[in-house]
Amino acid sequence: MHRRALLFSRNENVARFSEIESYYDQLLQSCGNLITLEQIHSSLITRGIIRQSPHLGAKLIIKYSKYELADVARSLFDEIRHGSNSFLWNTMLRAYANGDHSAGTLELYLFMRRTGIQPNNYTFPFVFKACAFESLSVQGKSVHGEVIRSGFDSDMYVESALVDMYAKCGLIDDACQVFDKMSVRDLAGWTAMVTAYEQAGRAKNALVLFKKMQGEGLAMDSIAAVSVASAIGQLRDIKIAESAHSYAICNALVDDICVKNAIIAMYAKCGNVEMARLVFDLMEEKDSISWNSILSAYTQNGLASEALLLFDQMQASGAKFHPVTALIMVSACAYLGSRQHGRRLHNLIITSEIEIDVTLRNAIMDMYAKCGDLDTAIKMFNNSLPGERDASSWNVLISAYGIHGFGKEALELFSQMLKEGVQPNHITFTSILSACSHAGLIDEGRICFENMTKFSVTPEAKHYACMVDMLGRAGLLHEAYNLIKQMPLQPNDAVWGALLLACRIHKNTKLGEIAANNLFQIEPQHSGYYVLMSNLYAASGKWQEVGHLRQDMKIRGVKKPAAFSVIEFGNEVHGFQTADQINPYWREVYREVDKLAVEMKMKGYVPDRSCVLHDVEEEDKELALNYHSEKLALAFGLMKIGPGSPIHVTKNLRVCNDCHSAFKFVSYIYGRKIVVRDANRFHHFQGGLCSCKDYW
Repeated sequence: MHRRALLFSRNENVARFSEIESYYDQLLQSCGNLITLEQIHSSLITRGIIRQSPHLGAKLIIKYSKYELADVARSLFDEIRHGSNSFLWNTMLRAYANGDHSAGTLELYLFMRRTGIQPNNYTFPFVFKACAFESLSVQGKSVHGEVIRSGFDSDMYVESALVDMYAKCGLIDDACQVFDKMSVRDLAGWTAMVTAYEQAGRAKNALVLFKKMQGEGLAMDSIAAVSVASAIGQLRDIKIAESAHSYAICNALVDDICVKNAIIAMYAKCGNVEMARLVFDLMEEKDSISWNSILSAYTQNGLASEALLLFDQMQASGAKFHPVTALIMVSACAYLGSRQHGRRLHNLIITSEIEIDVTLRNAIMDMYAKCGDLDTAIKMFNNSLPGERDASSWNVLISAYGIHGFGKEALELFSQMLKEGVQPNHITFTSILSACSHAGLIDEGRICFENMTKFSVTPEAKHYACMVDMLGRAGLLHEAYNLIKQMPLQPNDAVWGALLLACRIHKNTKLGEIAANNLFQIEPQHSGYYVLMSNLYAASGKWQEVGHLRQDMKIRGVKKPAAFSVIEFGNEVHGFQTADQINPYWREVYREVDKLAVEMKMKGYVPDRSCVLHDVEEEDKELALNYHSEKLALAFGLMKIGPGSPIHVTKNLRVCNDCHSAFKFVSYIYGRKIVVRDANRFHHFQGGLCSCKDYW
């Protein structure tokens, strides 16, 4: 009788506890804010339930982790009687791993092993996720060994996590080995390997594997769709992009905002900004990634002005201004060379209290340099603490000195970089070699090139292009050509393009034809190379060859880009084409240009008619020279910008010899500082001289 009563009492207590546990379980499910969560937690502690219910403890841990309170979750975990209950251990591992707390995940896993708790197939995926987040390949391989020893190496979920971990650690071959050994592959396993190839830049492999996955009868989900879209973007294949977009629509994958964002980025990389914008405009819900994707689409495709207009719309919509957005817009301002937009954006970043980390600071420095404000770029570098600089910080300023023609300053900064123990990389050497090229520092450039291997940097095609450019500009054309022939790798268009430009400068038709023939094979649709060769023929008086080449361009559908120059005045940007009669100020500008021509001739200016690459009369050549786009922009600047301010002109092509000469005369006659940014570099004109010292 006593036993029966005791048993009944126990059963009643169990039932009562089950009811209480169920009640709190429902409370936690409906809990929507941190204050309520803390109140529930407090009640569980007061009633002594939390230590008896691993289930409720796990629920609390998950809830706290969603509020990014990993420390509170861990304190709770330590208070609960978890014993040998792997469920609670796995819950805490999950909280750490999903919150990107790699150190906490690994520390808890090691503690779990020392305590004697056996891991299971739920444990290992969280540990591998932590290793993947920090690219901890050594620790990942060690845990892989424990997976094999514990017999979970054939578990589908563990294998998928292993593939993902090796891929994110950059060990694609290891990921492949795990994937190939998988006896059963679910969608997660296939997706992990497709993503691995995509993230490693092996887009073709990713798409081939995706087709195999479809052959196995598995349909793509939203996660796979994002990876496939990214792989297609890498290939820049618009037909495959359109096909993938259609598939996503037919299978209702475009309902996922991540997929839509990936499709925008895919179209952007394929060069179809119109479709990217259409997808964006049709989105009912837009997050910060959506805005960043479409802003990147414009910036990456040379439509920086459109990016700035859209950015204004973004701000008006109330969308949050993120550090990534700031990076994109800084890049847009740098592309435009717009000082006003650049300064406005920098001020907005500061007032929005966006954290200016090393990456963003470097981008802002680069922006100022490319907007012609080298002094501010130098000031930002000098005002940063040594701990706030990385190799990219030095690279940005070395490159800035180079494009502004200050080669010796670039070399001095490079020496300072080495003294401070900063390891130069491939970008450093591209920047310093380019600086030597712009400044005509041949011997110094040769030494830098020879010293690359001392710093464990293997010369790439871009470094050879810089050397060819440097030697070619100096008139050492045959040495440049011999260097190309001795290259241990295949010369690309940048290398041959540098030689062709040098041949154009020094009027070497024979070598120019060799360079051009290679370029027409590598980049048959690149108009710039046809124009350079045509100009070389024209400068040599070979008008028949000019005709043949222009006919060739027509047949191939290659169009020469129109010369275009812009100048900022007030809050507006004014653009001028050659012989422009569209700009509302064109009549005033023409009168100013004609006046300038007379004044310059009185001071000794002689028009360089060789810059007119058309077979026309000499008088017509001189008239054509007067109305080059950069001269029109300069005349507008003289009319509108006060004497105390420098005049900044940006041109989309290389400034011609005649305009370069004219700008020197104008800077002397009017006592004005004129800064010109062309396709290759900056020219600072003052007192009748140019910073390039007539070497460009």
